[in-house]
Amino acid sequence: MDLDGFGNIFETIGKNPRVIFPAFVGVIAALLFDIISFEYSGMLKSFNFSWIPFSFEVLKWSVAFTLSAWTALLMKERERESHEIFSNVFLDVFVFSVFMAFFVVAGFGFYIVPGFLILFFMIYIPSEMVLGESTKSLGILKGNLKFILEDAHVIHTLVALLLMVIFVLIPYVGEYLAIFFYILWIPNIYISGKNEYEEGEEIEW
Repeated sequence: MDLDGFGNIFETIGKNPRVIFPAFVGVIAALLFDIISFEYSGMLKSFNFSWIPFSFEVLKWSVAFTLSAWTALLMKERERESHEIFSNVFLDVFVFSVFMAFFVVAGFGFYIVPGFLILFFMIYIPSEMVLGESTKSLGILKGNLKFILEDAHVIHTLVALLLMVIFVLIPYVGEYLAIFFYILWIPNIYISGKNEYEEGEEIEW
């Protein structure tokens, strides 16, 4: 099984260093959300507002999912075109990212397994939203599932998810590493897989 989507990221960065920028933005945003949450944690506990830390976690991953879509555009399109496309679809991507993050964060809160399964079946949706052929919600979901299941990227997805889980378990910096990995590597896996599939079709033809 070719896992080139993991290793060729360094070649991608070498050719186009700007693709790493959204990942740094995502880590900084996550750090700021954590600082705000930590600063007010005492007050929140005294008022028993347990939904507020959950909301910060959802917002943190919503930003990560949204930025991964931007990364996909930076990897695939020219700089000017990527900014124009992203500005046009930003609201749609962010709204769906909030929806996605809510279920993923809630799923990991319920003994991890539900969150793992939800993320498995939704992991490439931000990239599919900006690079896929369909702009409709059902088409985006189908495109994501087709990439995972029909195009035989199950192993890629499982390896990526396991790495994210391992990163999260690292004390202090784990979640930031997971966010950095998601924003940068997941779009690269998606694009590498699509390119490989298209090349295979051309050879077969």
